[in-house]
Amino acid sequence: MDPSPPSRATVLRIPDIASHCPFKPVYHKNGDALAAASENWLKGGCRVFTEHMRRHLHELKAGQLAAYCYNECPDDRFRVICDILNVWWLLDDLSEDLKASETKNMADVMMNALAFPQSYKPTRAGGKQQPDEESDASRLTRDYWIRCISTAGPGVQARYVHNFELFLIAVDQEVKDRTSGEIPSLADYIKSRQHTSACRPAFDLIEYSLDMELPDYVIENPSLQSMKDCVNNLVSWSNDIYSYNVEQSRGITHNIISVIMKHYDMDLQAAVDHAGNMCIEAIESFCEHKTRLPSYGPEIDSQVAAYTRGLESWISGNLEWSFLTQRYFGSSGQDIKKHGSVKLLSPAPANAA
Repeated sequence: MDPSPPSRATVLRIPDIASHCPFKPVYHKNGDALAAASENWLKGGCRVFTEHMRRHLHELKAGQLAAYCYNECPDDRFRVICDILNVWWLLDDLSEDLKASETKNMADVMMNALAFPQSYKPTRAGGKQQPDEESDASRLTRDYWIRCISTAGPGVQARYVHNFELFLIAVDQEVKDRTSGEIPSLADYIKSRQHTSACRPAFDLIEYSLDMELPDYVIENPSLQSMKDCVNNLVSWSNDIYSYNVEQSRGITHNIISVIMKHYDMDLQAAVDHAGNMCIEAIESFCEHKTRLPSYGPEIDSQVAAYTRGLESWISGNLEWSFLTQRYFGSSGQDIKKHGSVKLLSPAPANAA
């Protein structure tokens, strides 16, 4: 008689990552009011804003994430950042139901909006087929970008455009992988996740939020680059842990937990614990690289210190927000934060992805 298959786990223990964070979360003093204004801007800027989108926007609380991560930002710049994060959410929400060719077209339209923020100029060269009628994503992108570039330094603008394009390319690849059911190696996944997280353009906004522009030789310093990679990894991997339950119930495998289970022959809880340890190591590595930052003189050192606080706010802020947003745990986030366990949802059918 064949042995019975192992029973499926019904409860998942969530690693306590926040207790290893040495940075206290700080919330923007006008965060709630400006976040609400940004949500109204997004809803008003979409010709069609379904009840599904309205519910998801309310549950996401992107403005609250911004309030934790850009807590030193003047109100006018903070509002622009809220709008940017909400447009990213719109892209994420729309891409879930798009085919690879459609995400590529949407990416082309959004990059076109950054290139021509004054008015819609559809491009049809090089095989691109942008529609005559401007999409909501394009119009909203032009709206936030023309406000952003009015005060953002040229280096900040260039870095943002470059990293946002890499984000869109990575999202397109993620859709292709989802369609094929491909689960990449851990190394390939980490490389891709550095872009699909959108952390790189988000970190460019730290400079914008503080009304400064670091010289290229400072931004490109290996220690600072390593610090940014550590925060990116922490945000990406912790979000993967927190979102795994919902994603597995929908057949989504673009998640570090799925990658670890497949390639390291671990069960679910072991994979989650392993990912949690990776997050803790990322925090420790960030602190280590911080001690290696060189001195550039009083003025630039002051700017680097402010930028570093911005990265630290992303560490503490994202961990705090993850249990406030309803994206991962519904309305049970604070309870789950306390007792550290979540009831597993039924998995998606094998062909659901």
